[in-house]
Amino acid sequence: MFARADLKAPILENISLGGKYYRIRVLAPEIASSARAGQFCMIRPEYSGESLLRRPFSIAAIRDHDILEFAYTAIGVGTRLLAQAKAGDRLLCVGPLGNSFPIAEGSAAIVVAGGIGVAPFPFLNRVLNQHRIFPVTYYGARSADDLIYIEELNQLSEKLIVATDDGSAGFHGFVTQILERDLEQHHRDAVIHACGPHPMLAAVKRIAERCGLPAYLSMEETMGCGLGICIGCPIPGITPDGENTYFLCCKEGPIFPSSVVVL
Repeated sequence: MFARADLKAPILENISLGGKYYRIRVLAPEIASSARAGQFCMIRPEYSGESLLRRPFSIAAIRDHDILEFAYTAIGVGTRLLAQAKAGDRLLCVGPLGNSFPIAEGSAAIVVAGGIGVAPFPFLNRVLNQHRIFPVTYYGARSADDLIYIEELNQLSEKLIVATDDGSAGFHGFVTQILERDLEQHHRDAVIHACGPHPMLAAVKRIAERCGLPAYLSMEETMGCGLGICIGCPIPGITPDGENTYFLCCKEGPIFPSSVVVL
């Protein structure tokens, strides 16, 4: 079990990365000291008006040992309110929550990110590097304007491969198309780590199964509490006996082997 803290964390910065994308950093050594790549926090501004529920945010990075970093899109009431928070304000933050991406010592790694699903990968790629694993990172977005963390991911990857739906950067098409093409042309034994929209994760699951590669999926779900109490984030799955079941994304995830989830 990981130590969990419930904090009013001072906001150090909350900046626009362009368009709907933002990055927020908070001072939270109690969480940063025990956080693992793939875990998340439930957060909201201290004063949030009618937006009462905290929301799950993947931990994007730990900076200078004590600072938590999150990336988000300001597209709903809660996240638009978050985008208005300023340095010096406080963030209600519970974490770290959930499980983490497994690190397979001595194995190659492939990272697949889609949209804001890129959020956990600056953290994961840095941890992989610390284990002398330099992943090939595939990053897909709608357009060049939707790409964030490009420089950092490039530094932390053996190779960074970009795909955009409109062709404005990198490969013109879905990121899973180029992943599938590359694995067909140059099959490699590797562990796949993926986060993004469900259709992308379904494609990663299919590709991994066809290539005989283990894959771990970070599932994005709406959560009410993040603690497994409200039972509001069920993930359809399969037991080892082949029976249909449901997993709680917050408590048993958010990272799942692709073999146990139904997409």
